[in-house]
Amino acid sequence: MLKDKKAVECAADIARRFLLAAPAGSVCFSAADLCTPTTALPVLEPFLQLHPDEDRAAVISMWSQWYFARLLPIWTRINLLYRWQLPSDPQAIRFCLEDTGVPRGFLLDDDGEQIAPGTNIFARFHPLVTGHLHPLCQTLSHLAGIAPSLFWNNAAIRIAYGFTLAQEQGLNTTDADPLLTSKTQPDGTLNRLFAPVRHIDDTEGGSAHMIRRQCCLRYKLSDAEYCPSCPLLLAERRKNRRV
Repeated sequence: MLKDKKAVECAADIARRFLLAAPAGSVCFSAADLCTPTTALPVLEPFLQLHPDEDRAAVISMWSQWYFARLLPIWTRINLLYRWQLPSDPQAIRFCLEDTGVPRGFLLDDDGEQIAPGTNIFARFHPLVTGHLHPLCQTLSHLAGIAPSLFWNNAAIRIAYGFTLAQEQGLNTTDADPLLTSKTQPDGTLNRLFAPVRHIDDTEGGSAHMIRRQCCLRYKLSDAEYCPSCPLLLAERRKNRRV
């Protein structure tokens, strides 16, 4: 790591945000275990067993939100703020579970490396998107019995939050914004991270609401309500206005 003030800040940030060792008595897994349904099911089983009578897809969606929330905002902020590439290969990442069965924190095999000057944002996130998120979303889709687009949306929202965190620290993300604003990648393939949320004007309240691209299914859980950003609520409001 380069011996300058920014590098020192980056190293300290990584040390604060990621586990240096597995907490005593904790159950830990490799992120690679989430890349196939056979190895992923034992990871999710404790959480599924705590919600035996709930909609399976909704439960798995909630688990994925914990996973993405604990990993992606910090990974993204560090990438943007310090131009630093943390490990993204599932083989290089481990995570420990809370007693509730959701991810508690992440351990990295190494501290990563400096991003080469001129590397565009799609190249910087390509290993994370193709090597980590793609197999994970496919696996969760298989276990939940629903399309992978829901899990991509769950992940993209957390990456977008990482952009917000970097902006709050004074970073201008204009050069990186295409990761979230372009429908396609530079090679013409679909950008799975495109527009995870929309900002919709509320004609009644005179303010803008953030709406998810896709419902996370939280409303199907018995102890939960629709989240404020649910697109189903927007559809219901528009329906009521037409009545």
